[in-house]
Amino acid sequence: MAKRKVVRLFFTVDDNYIPYLSVTIASIARHASKKYTYHLTVLHDGLSCKSKKILRKYQNNKNIFIWFMDVTAKVHSISVKLDVRDYYTITTYYRLFLPNLFPLFNKGLYLDSDIVVREDIAKLYFTDLGNNLVGAIPDASVQLYDEFGNYVDKVIEMDHRKYFNAGILLMNFKKLREFGLERRFIDLLKKVTFKVAQDQDVFNYLCKDQALLLDPKWNVMPLGERMENPSIIHYNLMFKPWNLKNIMYEEEFFKYAELAGVKETILKNREAIPQEVTDKILQGVDGVKAFCNLEASKAQEYHDKINGVPEKVREPSIDQRIRSDEPIAPKLSDERQAIVDKINALERSRRFDVDVENDPPFNHLMPGDVDYLRKKWTSKIKTMWANYYSNRYFKHMIKKGHIVIDGYEGVENLKSVKGGAIITANHFSPFDSIPLHLAMKKFAKTKKLYKIIREGNYTMPGLYGFFLRNCYTLPLATNPTVLRDLYSSITTILKKGNYILIYPEQSMWWNYRKPKPLKQGAFIFASKNNVPVIPTFITMRDTDKLDKDGSYVQAYTLHFLKPIYPDEDLSQQENVNYMKELNEQRCKEIYEQVYGVELSYLPEDK
Repeated sequence: MAKRKVVRLFFTVDDNYIPYLSVTIASIARHASKKYTYHLTVLHDGLSCKSKKILRKYQNNKNIFIWFMDVTAKVHSISVKLDVRDYYTITTYYRLFLPNLFPLFNKGLYLDSDIVVREDIAKLYFTDLGNNLVGAIPDASVQLYDEFGNYVDKVIEMDHRKYFNAGILLMNFKKLREFGLERRFIDLLKKVTFKVAQDQDVFNYLCKDQALLLDPKWNVMPLGERMENPSIIHYNLMFKPWNLKNIMYEEEFFKYAELAGVKETILKNREAIPQEVTDKILQGVDGVKAFCNLEASKAQEYHDKINGVPEKVREPSIDQRIRSDEPIAPKLSDERQAIVDKINALERSRRFDVDVENDPPFNHLMPGDVDYLRKKWTSKIKTMWANYYSNRYFKHMIKKGHIVIDGYEGVENLKSVKGGAIITANHFSPFDSIPLHLAMKKFAKTKKLYKIIREGNYTMPGLYGFFLRNCYTLPLATNPTVLRDLYSSITTILKKGNYILIYPEQSMWWNYRKPKPLKQGAFIFASKNNVPVIPTFITMRDTDKLDKDGSYVQAYTLHFLKPIYPDEDLSQQENVNYMKELNEQRCKEIYEQVYGVELSYLPEDK
């Protein structure tokens, strides 16, 4: 059976707009074709679990999948560059970040949350953009109101008949990265802020003459003459059927609102809107017209600001280039390049459990060397101070930008587990457990996180050695007696309802993005102690800051995947195999969803 083509859709939303986005998604799902797979990504700055649950009901196991991406950190990093104090004023620009947020996708369709779709959205998605940056539809309000058109002609300096609405935007991610959209946007906003349509004005200013104008049926607004059989109805500006009665096409909105199960709630809320508020909404168009006239009178001021400040020349970051599936490390040190070469060689030979960095010699642990459960008063004191100083140390590293954390996804999966659990993770850095530590402190405060580490790490000298010996670590010793103490301690820790982090990959491969095949250890502990496994997977993106080895510092997003519980009808070994395979499958899915490529490894050496 041939693999189905993927339709990639993107939305931005907050908790207040969830009912209307649910209407939009219901309409998309209603017309989705079985020929395609639909990937819906919702960008947000902190959606509640309740909101995510509402939208996830449209997901099915066949061809509709929904993911959530918290872009708070990304928006904040942009706001710092722009010296914007209240970074929430930047949230309207999310769609501008899409090409760089998804560096392995070549195309995406951005959709506003105030629309209904009346036919298969794939028909729009598969429009050939050629070499154009975007595909969009001329803005009906600009064509209808002279004040809007005058503003566009004078301030944006383009033919208002070609000015497009950015609420339905087919984006050529590949060309937009080559074009340097994000960099150009930041440079432009340092000079001038368009005050009428904000991000839409920016898009039009930057992409004029490189936009493919599409069939108007794909962005029909409740303005002017009624169109028969529109493909997308866009309740733009003040014309929202959840605020005003008798809006053109409101019957279409409430048809899908009923399908989404929110019709009665929306109607009830509309009835509760005071008349004075309704009157103010009705006057809104006149207010925008007056504001357009005011801004058009400042056209020369806009142009002076734009043209009077020379564009600062800067090196493009790696996220402005198309990323291949091969490891990328610009101008690496010889030592780090040797590690990358070793990783590639090991991947080709399918030896995923071999370390690529040389560990120093160490002394083997003997009985009495490790107080696994911290029963001694000296162990308790060392643990207290180690946790205190490690928290301060790693917060300092984050503040300095040596560790960058974009955010957390699937936190509800972490919170759903009540007792003890094994946590699995991909291992690619000495600091890859830091996002998990911070997530535990924020979302699972009553739990302790223990970590199984190597014997050599436990005996490491210096500050890191102090942290590794005393921050709730469980060294995997070679001495049989010490090993028995470890196994017994694991059972006690899990019975107390705490978590144990295990790297079933067994080896740390520097900045390696792909999930590696897993070993059985983590799943043996989970099956033997009848506790779930919480799979986690950290995805990365390149920042524009170099580390001491000449590589771009990575920004991490920690994904908590759905917990895997032992099956009481299976034997212990059957459970081990079942949980291991499901863990690998979920990591593979999140890898392919985030990076936009099918998981594959370098060709084997023959």
